[in-house]
Amino acid sequence: MEVAVLSQILLWIVVVALAFVVMALVRQVGVLHSRIAPAGALMLDKGVAVNSPAPQVTATDRNERPVNVGYKSDKGQLLFFMSPTCPICKSLLPSLRSLARSYRRDLDVVYVSDGDAASQQALVREHGLEEATYVVGPEIGMTYQIGKLPYAVLIDAEGVLRAKGLVNNREHLESLFEAQSMGVGSLQEYMHGQKRAAQ
Repeated sequence: MEVAVLSQILLWIVVVALAFVVMALVRQVGVLHSRIAPAGALMLDKGVAVNSPAPQVTATDRNERPVNVGYKSDKGQLLFFMSPTCPICKSLLPSLRSLARSYRRDLDVVYVSDGDAASQQALVREHGLEEATYVVGPEIGMTYQIGKLPYAVLIDAEGVLRAKGLVNNREHLESLFEAQSMGVGSLQEYMHGQKRAAQ
């Protein structure tokens, strides 16, 4: 009888200890959740500054048609810098096509790449980009000082660069539009500004 009572007491002690451990873990998860900033496109501190006039470049697309980048227009532009050898770039193409459809009244998506013409053609065929504005050449990338891929630049209809950053998923792409609506270059810039204001 004493063994049964003792085992019950020990079990209750273990249950109470586990309850305290679970409460501590729940509190820590809440603290971590409040500290985690929303993910967004990573803006690298080089190239054209956000909220300044975008450099104006005229290049030709893969069909030898002129493409004006950074000029005033009736629509904004989303420049997507990519490469046929970049697997992340390829994984973002369905998201870009979806964004292009969603914003077709206000935005032109321009795919910008460089390199071997045969691999560019294969990428275009594989991902159904025959009708897309697809520029193959170094002019735009050099002008905007793009060093890492995939990278995206959002330019408004007035020719002002509104947001830019390294994009690895759809959330990063959409963060450019969120950053534009908040008037910041990236969500990281917004979060850093919030932290400075709180100090």
